[in-house]
Amino acid sequence: MKQLLYNLSFRNGLIIGGISALFTIIFFFINPVIQYTNFVVPILSLVIVIALLVILAIDIRKRIGGFWSFGQAFLSLFIMSVCLVVIGLVLNFIIMKLNPTLPQRINDALADTMSQRLEKFGMDQTQIDDSTKMYTDGEFIAKLEPSIFNELVGLGSGIAFYTVISLIIAACVKKTPPLFATEAGNETIE
Repeated sequence: MKQLLYNLSFRNGLIIGGISALFTIIFFFINPVIQYTNFVVPILSLVIVIALLVILAIDIRKRIGGFWSFGQAFLSLFIMSVCLVVIGLVLNFIIMKLNPTLPQRINDALADTMSQRLEKFGMDQTQIDDSTKMYTDGEFIAKLEPSIFNELVGLGSGIAFYTVISLIIAACVKKTPPLFATEAGNETIE
């Protein structure tokens, strides 16, 4: 059963990673910076990914007999999450390598968006300049550049984030078998 759990988790992780990658590619062709400047896009993507994690976790639970412990549920979700994060990082690395001007374009778009939002909140130019300093001093561009260090940081933060999500989902989808069950039909004894 353990091997089946691993196989299903890995397969479903590739499915979720593929769907997430498809969204990334679609949004990239619509507007390469929309995922960074429009807060609705990443939230929508996250909601879809979490829904897929729940649906596919329940599917795995059914396929392995209908019951699993919190540990099994977490392990399965963790495997799916690692697949998702790795696929996303590889795709992001490829996109940034193939389009070397993209980090600068994202940086400029974020600086403009942030400045406009802060201006609407009534901040003066000095406060806006202080708040957007990371975009003007190159700090943010350095985080976007495709490098081994940036990918490792992305891997670590992605796995940490999805570990928390996996813990929460595992607590929701775990299902222990009834304590007392009859052999004929698994009916619980009251």
